[in-house]
Amino acid sequence: MTRGGGVTRDRILVEASRLFAERGYHGTSTRDIADKVGMRQPSIYSHFATKHLILAALLDADLVPARARIRAALDLPGPVAARLHAYLQVDVAAILSLPYDVRGLYNDDVLRAPELAEQARRRAEIHDLTRELIEAGIHDGELVAFDTGFVQHAITGLLLEVVRERGAAPSAAPAARALDVADFVLRAVLSEAGTLDDVRAKAGALVPDITALAG
Repeated sequence: MTRGGGVTRDRILVEASRLFAERGYHGTSTRDIADKVGMRQPSIYSHFATKHLILAALLDADLVPARARIRAALDLPGPVAARLHAYLQVDVAAILSLPYDVRGLYNDDVLRAPELAEQARRRAEIHDLTRELIEAGIHDGELVAFDTGFVQHAITGLLLEVVRERGAAPSAAPAARALDVADFVLRAVLSEAGTLDDVRAKAGALVPDITALAG
């Protein structure tokens, strides 16, 4: 989180995320957010001109680095299975470490709003790039030949379950849970299940690279 002049902005984002999780986006007003932060409603507008911009900032805190992570996994050399495992480790750990409550953010109805078109586009791009990585693994014979769209949706479903399980606060042990999730996915998609230990070892060497490239 930011320091100095960004402290109030961060508090707005934290409280807004909690309210969106509890009441939904449409059920939360800027007055509700201002009350939680302990400020007058008009003061919010010096930080965010509209409620949509609050949600956009929360979504971008997840989507922008997530897109960089999947791009890094695609660009790095090495076995696809190891790159997929490493990407999942970094991505899940990042979700578990976010300072915001992410449970109320990914509402398909809200993401259809024109004001959030850029965020919807970023999410769709992440899904497309994930399918591209899976397709590369199938092409190389590392992953089982299966409908890539189904696998991508299954991974998204697992990420949403991670969000639900995490709850309102950041996880105390994000790396351990992230490794569990990455193992779970690779057990399901590896063409040779017995290679998981080797995949995990190679993925461990790639995790710092994906983290660094994603910024």
